[in-house]
Amino acid sequence: MSVFRSLRSLGVVWSLAASSAFLPAPPAAIRFAPAAALDTAIAHMGGEATLRRIERVRFEMMTLWQRLSFDDRPNDLIGSYELHSDLRNYAMGAWRNTRRFVGGPDMREMIDLVRDTTAIRRLPQPDGTLAPWAPLSIAYVDERRELFAFAPERLLLAARAASDLRALPDTSIGGVAHARVAATVSGFPTTVFVRRTDGFLAMARYRAAQPNDFGLAPWGDMDVEMWYSRWNKYPLAGTGGVAYPTQLDVRRVGRLYKRLTVLAANFDAAAPADSFAISDSLRAAFVATASRPMWELPMDSAKIIDRRFATLGRAGQAPAAVKLGNRWLLLEGAGVPRRSESDASWLATADAGSSIGGLMITVPNSGRGGAAWLAERKLPVYVSPGAAAAMTATLANWKQPRSAARVVSKAQWLHVGGDSLWVEAIDYPDYPGALVAYVPSLRWVYSGMAATPLAFDLLMARVRERGWTVDRVGSLRGVAMPVPGRTASR
Repeated sequence: MSVFRSLRSLGVVWSLAASSAFLPAPPAAIRFAPAAALDTAIAHMGGEATLRRIERVRFEMMTLWQRLSFDDRPNDLIGSYELHSDLRNYAMGAWRNTRRFVGGPDMREMIDLVRDTTAIRRLPQPDGTLAPWAPLSIAYVDERRELFAFAPERLLLAARAASDLRALPDTSIGGVAHARVAATVSGFPTTVFVRRTDGFLAMARYRAAQPNDFGLAPWGDMDVEMWYSRWNKYPLAGTGGVAYPTQLDVRRVGRLYKRLTVLAANFDAAAPADSFAISDSLRAAFVATASRPMWELPMDSAKIIDRRFATLGRAGQAPAAVKLGNRWLLLEGAGVPRRSESDASWLATADAGSSIGGLMITVPNSGRGGAAWLAERKLPVYVSPGAAAAMTATLANWKQPRSAARVVSKAQWLHVGGDSLWVEAIDYPDYPGALVAYVPSLRWVYSGMAATPLAFDLLMARVRERGWTVDRVGSLRGVAMPVPGRTASR
């Protein structure tokens, strides 16, 4: 009987808490050589020689994209479904991902290609043909790096060879004993979990930012987990086969981000010569146009409307602002602090003598890293109840106190720049705990979620219920849209 089982029979168990934090370390008596657990996991996948044979692989996959939801409902909000053919050449650092999105009666197909430090894409034309290749954001180079690093066949070998490989105390997940080893994998400080019961790889945990990705950059330096399950066996010529997980769950910021299901796998896949070809002209175009973060959008579309409203980029992609007195209140906020700084600088230039009065986040489950810029300057950050948990995590990742987020938990007047706005909670289907703001002096009402027809109708019902006088409505769709049938006052 193992030492661990002996201790379990005495009721001594170490548990992995829901927050992913560990209890105090168990006695050194149950620590094991770090290589032993990895060697067992490698052997179960087919052995070191087999894993080193894997150079080209093609996966047919289904990805279930989740919305990073911080509420406690039992049903997670699904973002979208994606079928894709994932062709990899590890030796070349090349990844070709043919993606088919399920949306409406038709499927849209696109091809993403990443090779070494360059990414390009082909999009469908209206007639169904594919457009010429065009540069793709550097965020996809980052994604390829992370994807290849934590592919199980590469993760285990890299961890085994790491110069800083070391053992950590065992832990228990769901009542099952797991060995833990720490190692740096492709630059990521990583903890690898291997089940003691069957010796298979269970999970890898690391901490990393995605600074170039529009959707992930706001979360800052976040905890990431890759879970491996539903193991199957696939042939590989000259070997006894490869055991491989067919479900890979990616968790970010403590929430499920996406689930990848392997429908088929070919570990000796053919790759035509042009599968990963990128011309010199496309490489030059990538360097010129796409080697910057997704969120670093030009300010050429920013404008001030009727002296009191500002759009700081394309609707839905960058924050807007409303001017109350002589101060601008940012709406929803930028994804990262640097973008907040750019927005504030543009407003200061476009409207001399004004200043930033704060930030209001009305959309639930919204993590906006740009709030850290305001927090550093002691400017107020007003947060909807539905965004409180997300903003707590976001501010912590950007090393700001959670107290920087002022959760608007009850209806109240807020005073900014010598003017006032009334703020209260409103629930939308699937998005409880949003906010609606009304500024009587501007005859304007705002709620970020009111960008869809259904949510807009619910907002206007609230306006009628309250008896507010409103000429213009703001949402993620536009900051000052005229109410149908009315002329906006100035």
